[in-house]
Amino acid sequence: MKLRKAAALVLVTVMAATVLTGCGKGNTGEGETKGADREKALDLRTLTQDEIEEGAKKEGRVSSVGMPDEWAHWDLSWASILEKYGLEHDDVDLSSGEEIATFVAEKDDPTKDVGDVGYAFTSTAMDEGCLQPYKVSSWDSIPDWAKDPDGNWTVSYTGTTCFIFNDAAIEGELPTTWQELMDSEIVVNMGNVVGGASSQANILACAIAMGGGFDNVQPGIDYFKKLAEQGRIHPSEGQVSEMVSGEVECFGGRFDFNGTAWADEYNAQELEGLHITTVIPQDGAITTGYALIINKWAPHPHAAAQTVEYMLSEEGQIERAYGGARPIRSDVEIPEDAPVLGDEWYENTTSPESADALQEACDEIARLWEEEVIPLLG
Repeated sequence: MKLRKAAALVLVTVMAATVLTGCGKGNTGEGETKGADREKALDLRTLTQDEIEEGAKKEGRVSSVGMPDEWAHWDLSWASILEKYGLEHDDVDLSSGEEIATFVAEKDDPTKDVGDVGYAFTSTAMDEGCLQPYKVSSWDSIPDWAKDPDGNWTVSYTGTTCFIFNDAAIEGELPTTWQELMDSEIVVNMGNVVGGASSQANILACAIAMGGGFDNVQPGIDYFKKLAEQGRIHPSEGQVSEMVSGEVECFGGRFDFNGTAWADEYNAQELEGLHITTVIPQDGAITTGYALIINKWAPHPHAAAQTVEYMLSEEGQIERAYGGARPIRSDVEIPEDAPVLGDEWYENTTSPESADALQEACDEIARLWEEEVIPLLG
């Protein structure tokens, strides 16, 4: 499985290098060490908090990948980081695989500092050797499963696979299982199954519902082959704007926090023909995490460490809750007005035994989706 992922990553890396050549070279600041020399120049784990904060202020900027404003309400944290530390911010919205490929492709002339990847992709990032370790001051409050022992990656919030419906466009009761979804006439958008962690996790959840599991994802693929033959898969990356415009009735390739945050924002506007409801399928759902990673060759390493530190502070964790996500730190109390689903929705969810187990399942899903489902989409 890992050989296939590595081969795919090489292809994406070459593509990323081609696209990124000559771009983004204006991000370097005073006193920066560029490119491959970064790994020889700095070990963030040896620095005090004062040294990190001082260095971050000098750098003045943090550049992220895969951490757009609307995803888990990152915008709340970027505003806080600007206010507290004076760090300007920019982001390029990429899938987990593309984030890692970008770090590798740019290593001799880097532009990106920090990313947020699906738990399964932490193994890929480790294999690629593109991570710079850092241990946050709240290290002891983070579960062992949710952090690399050396600090190469740290999960900051969890997500659970789900259905996100525009129930204003659907007649009858909303499906609460994968079987009920199959029995309906609802068209589903699964997002980027080849490269997206959330989409792959949802296919795996479907496989579990259909009698498969981490070591047998074929039942999930067969399920979507049937939907494709019925013309019930809407092909796109899966953006909330498509639901607002009426193009999509159901997102099946996102996490619970996407749906609850969208509902919190858009339902209050009372737009005609739009009402967003999030449902955790009761016959198959996966709870996993998203991990913060620092680029080994980050042009703003102190700012990257300060960003990760803030995201795992109590304030940063509460901001994730306001983005609909469940904070990884159990010692942080979720505010009552945060848009998260009740505990009863999560009683039948499954968690992976390890990042490797999840990665191997997702690798197989990506391969089978390309080979067996995409040809049916026309």
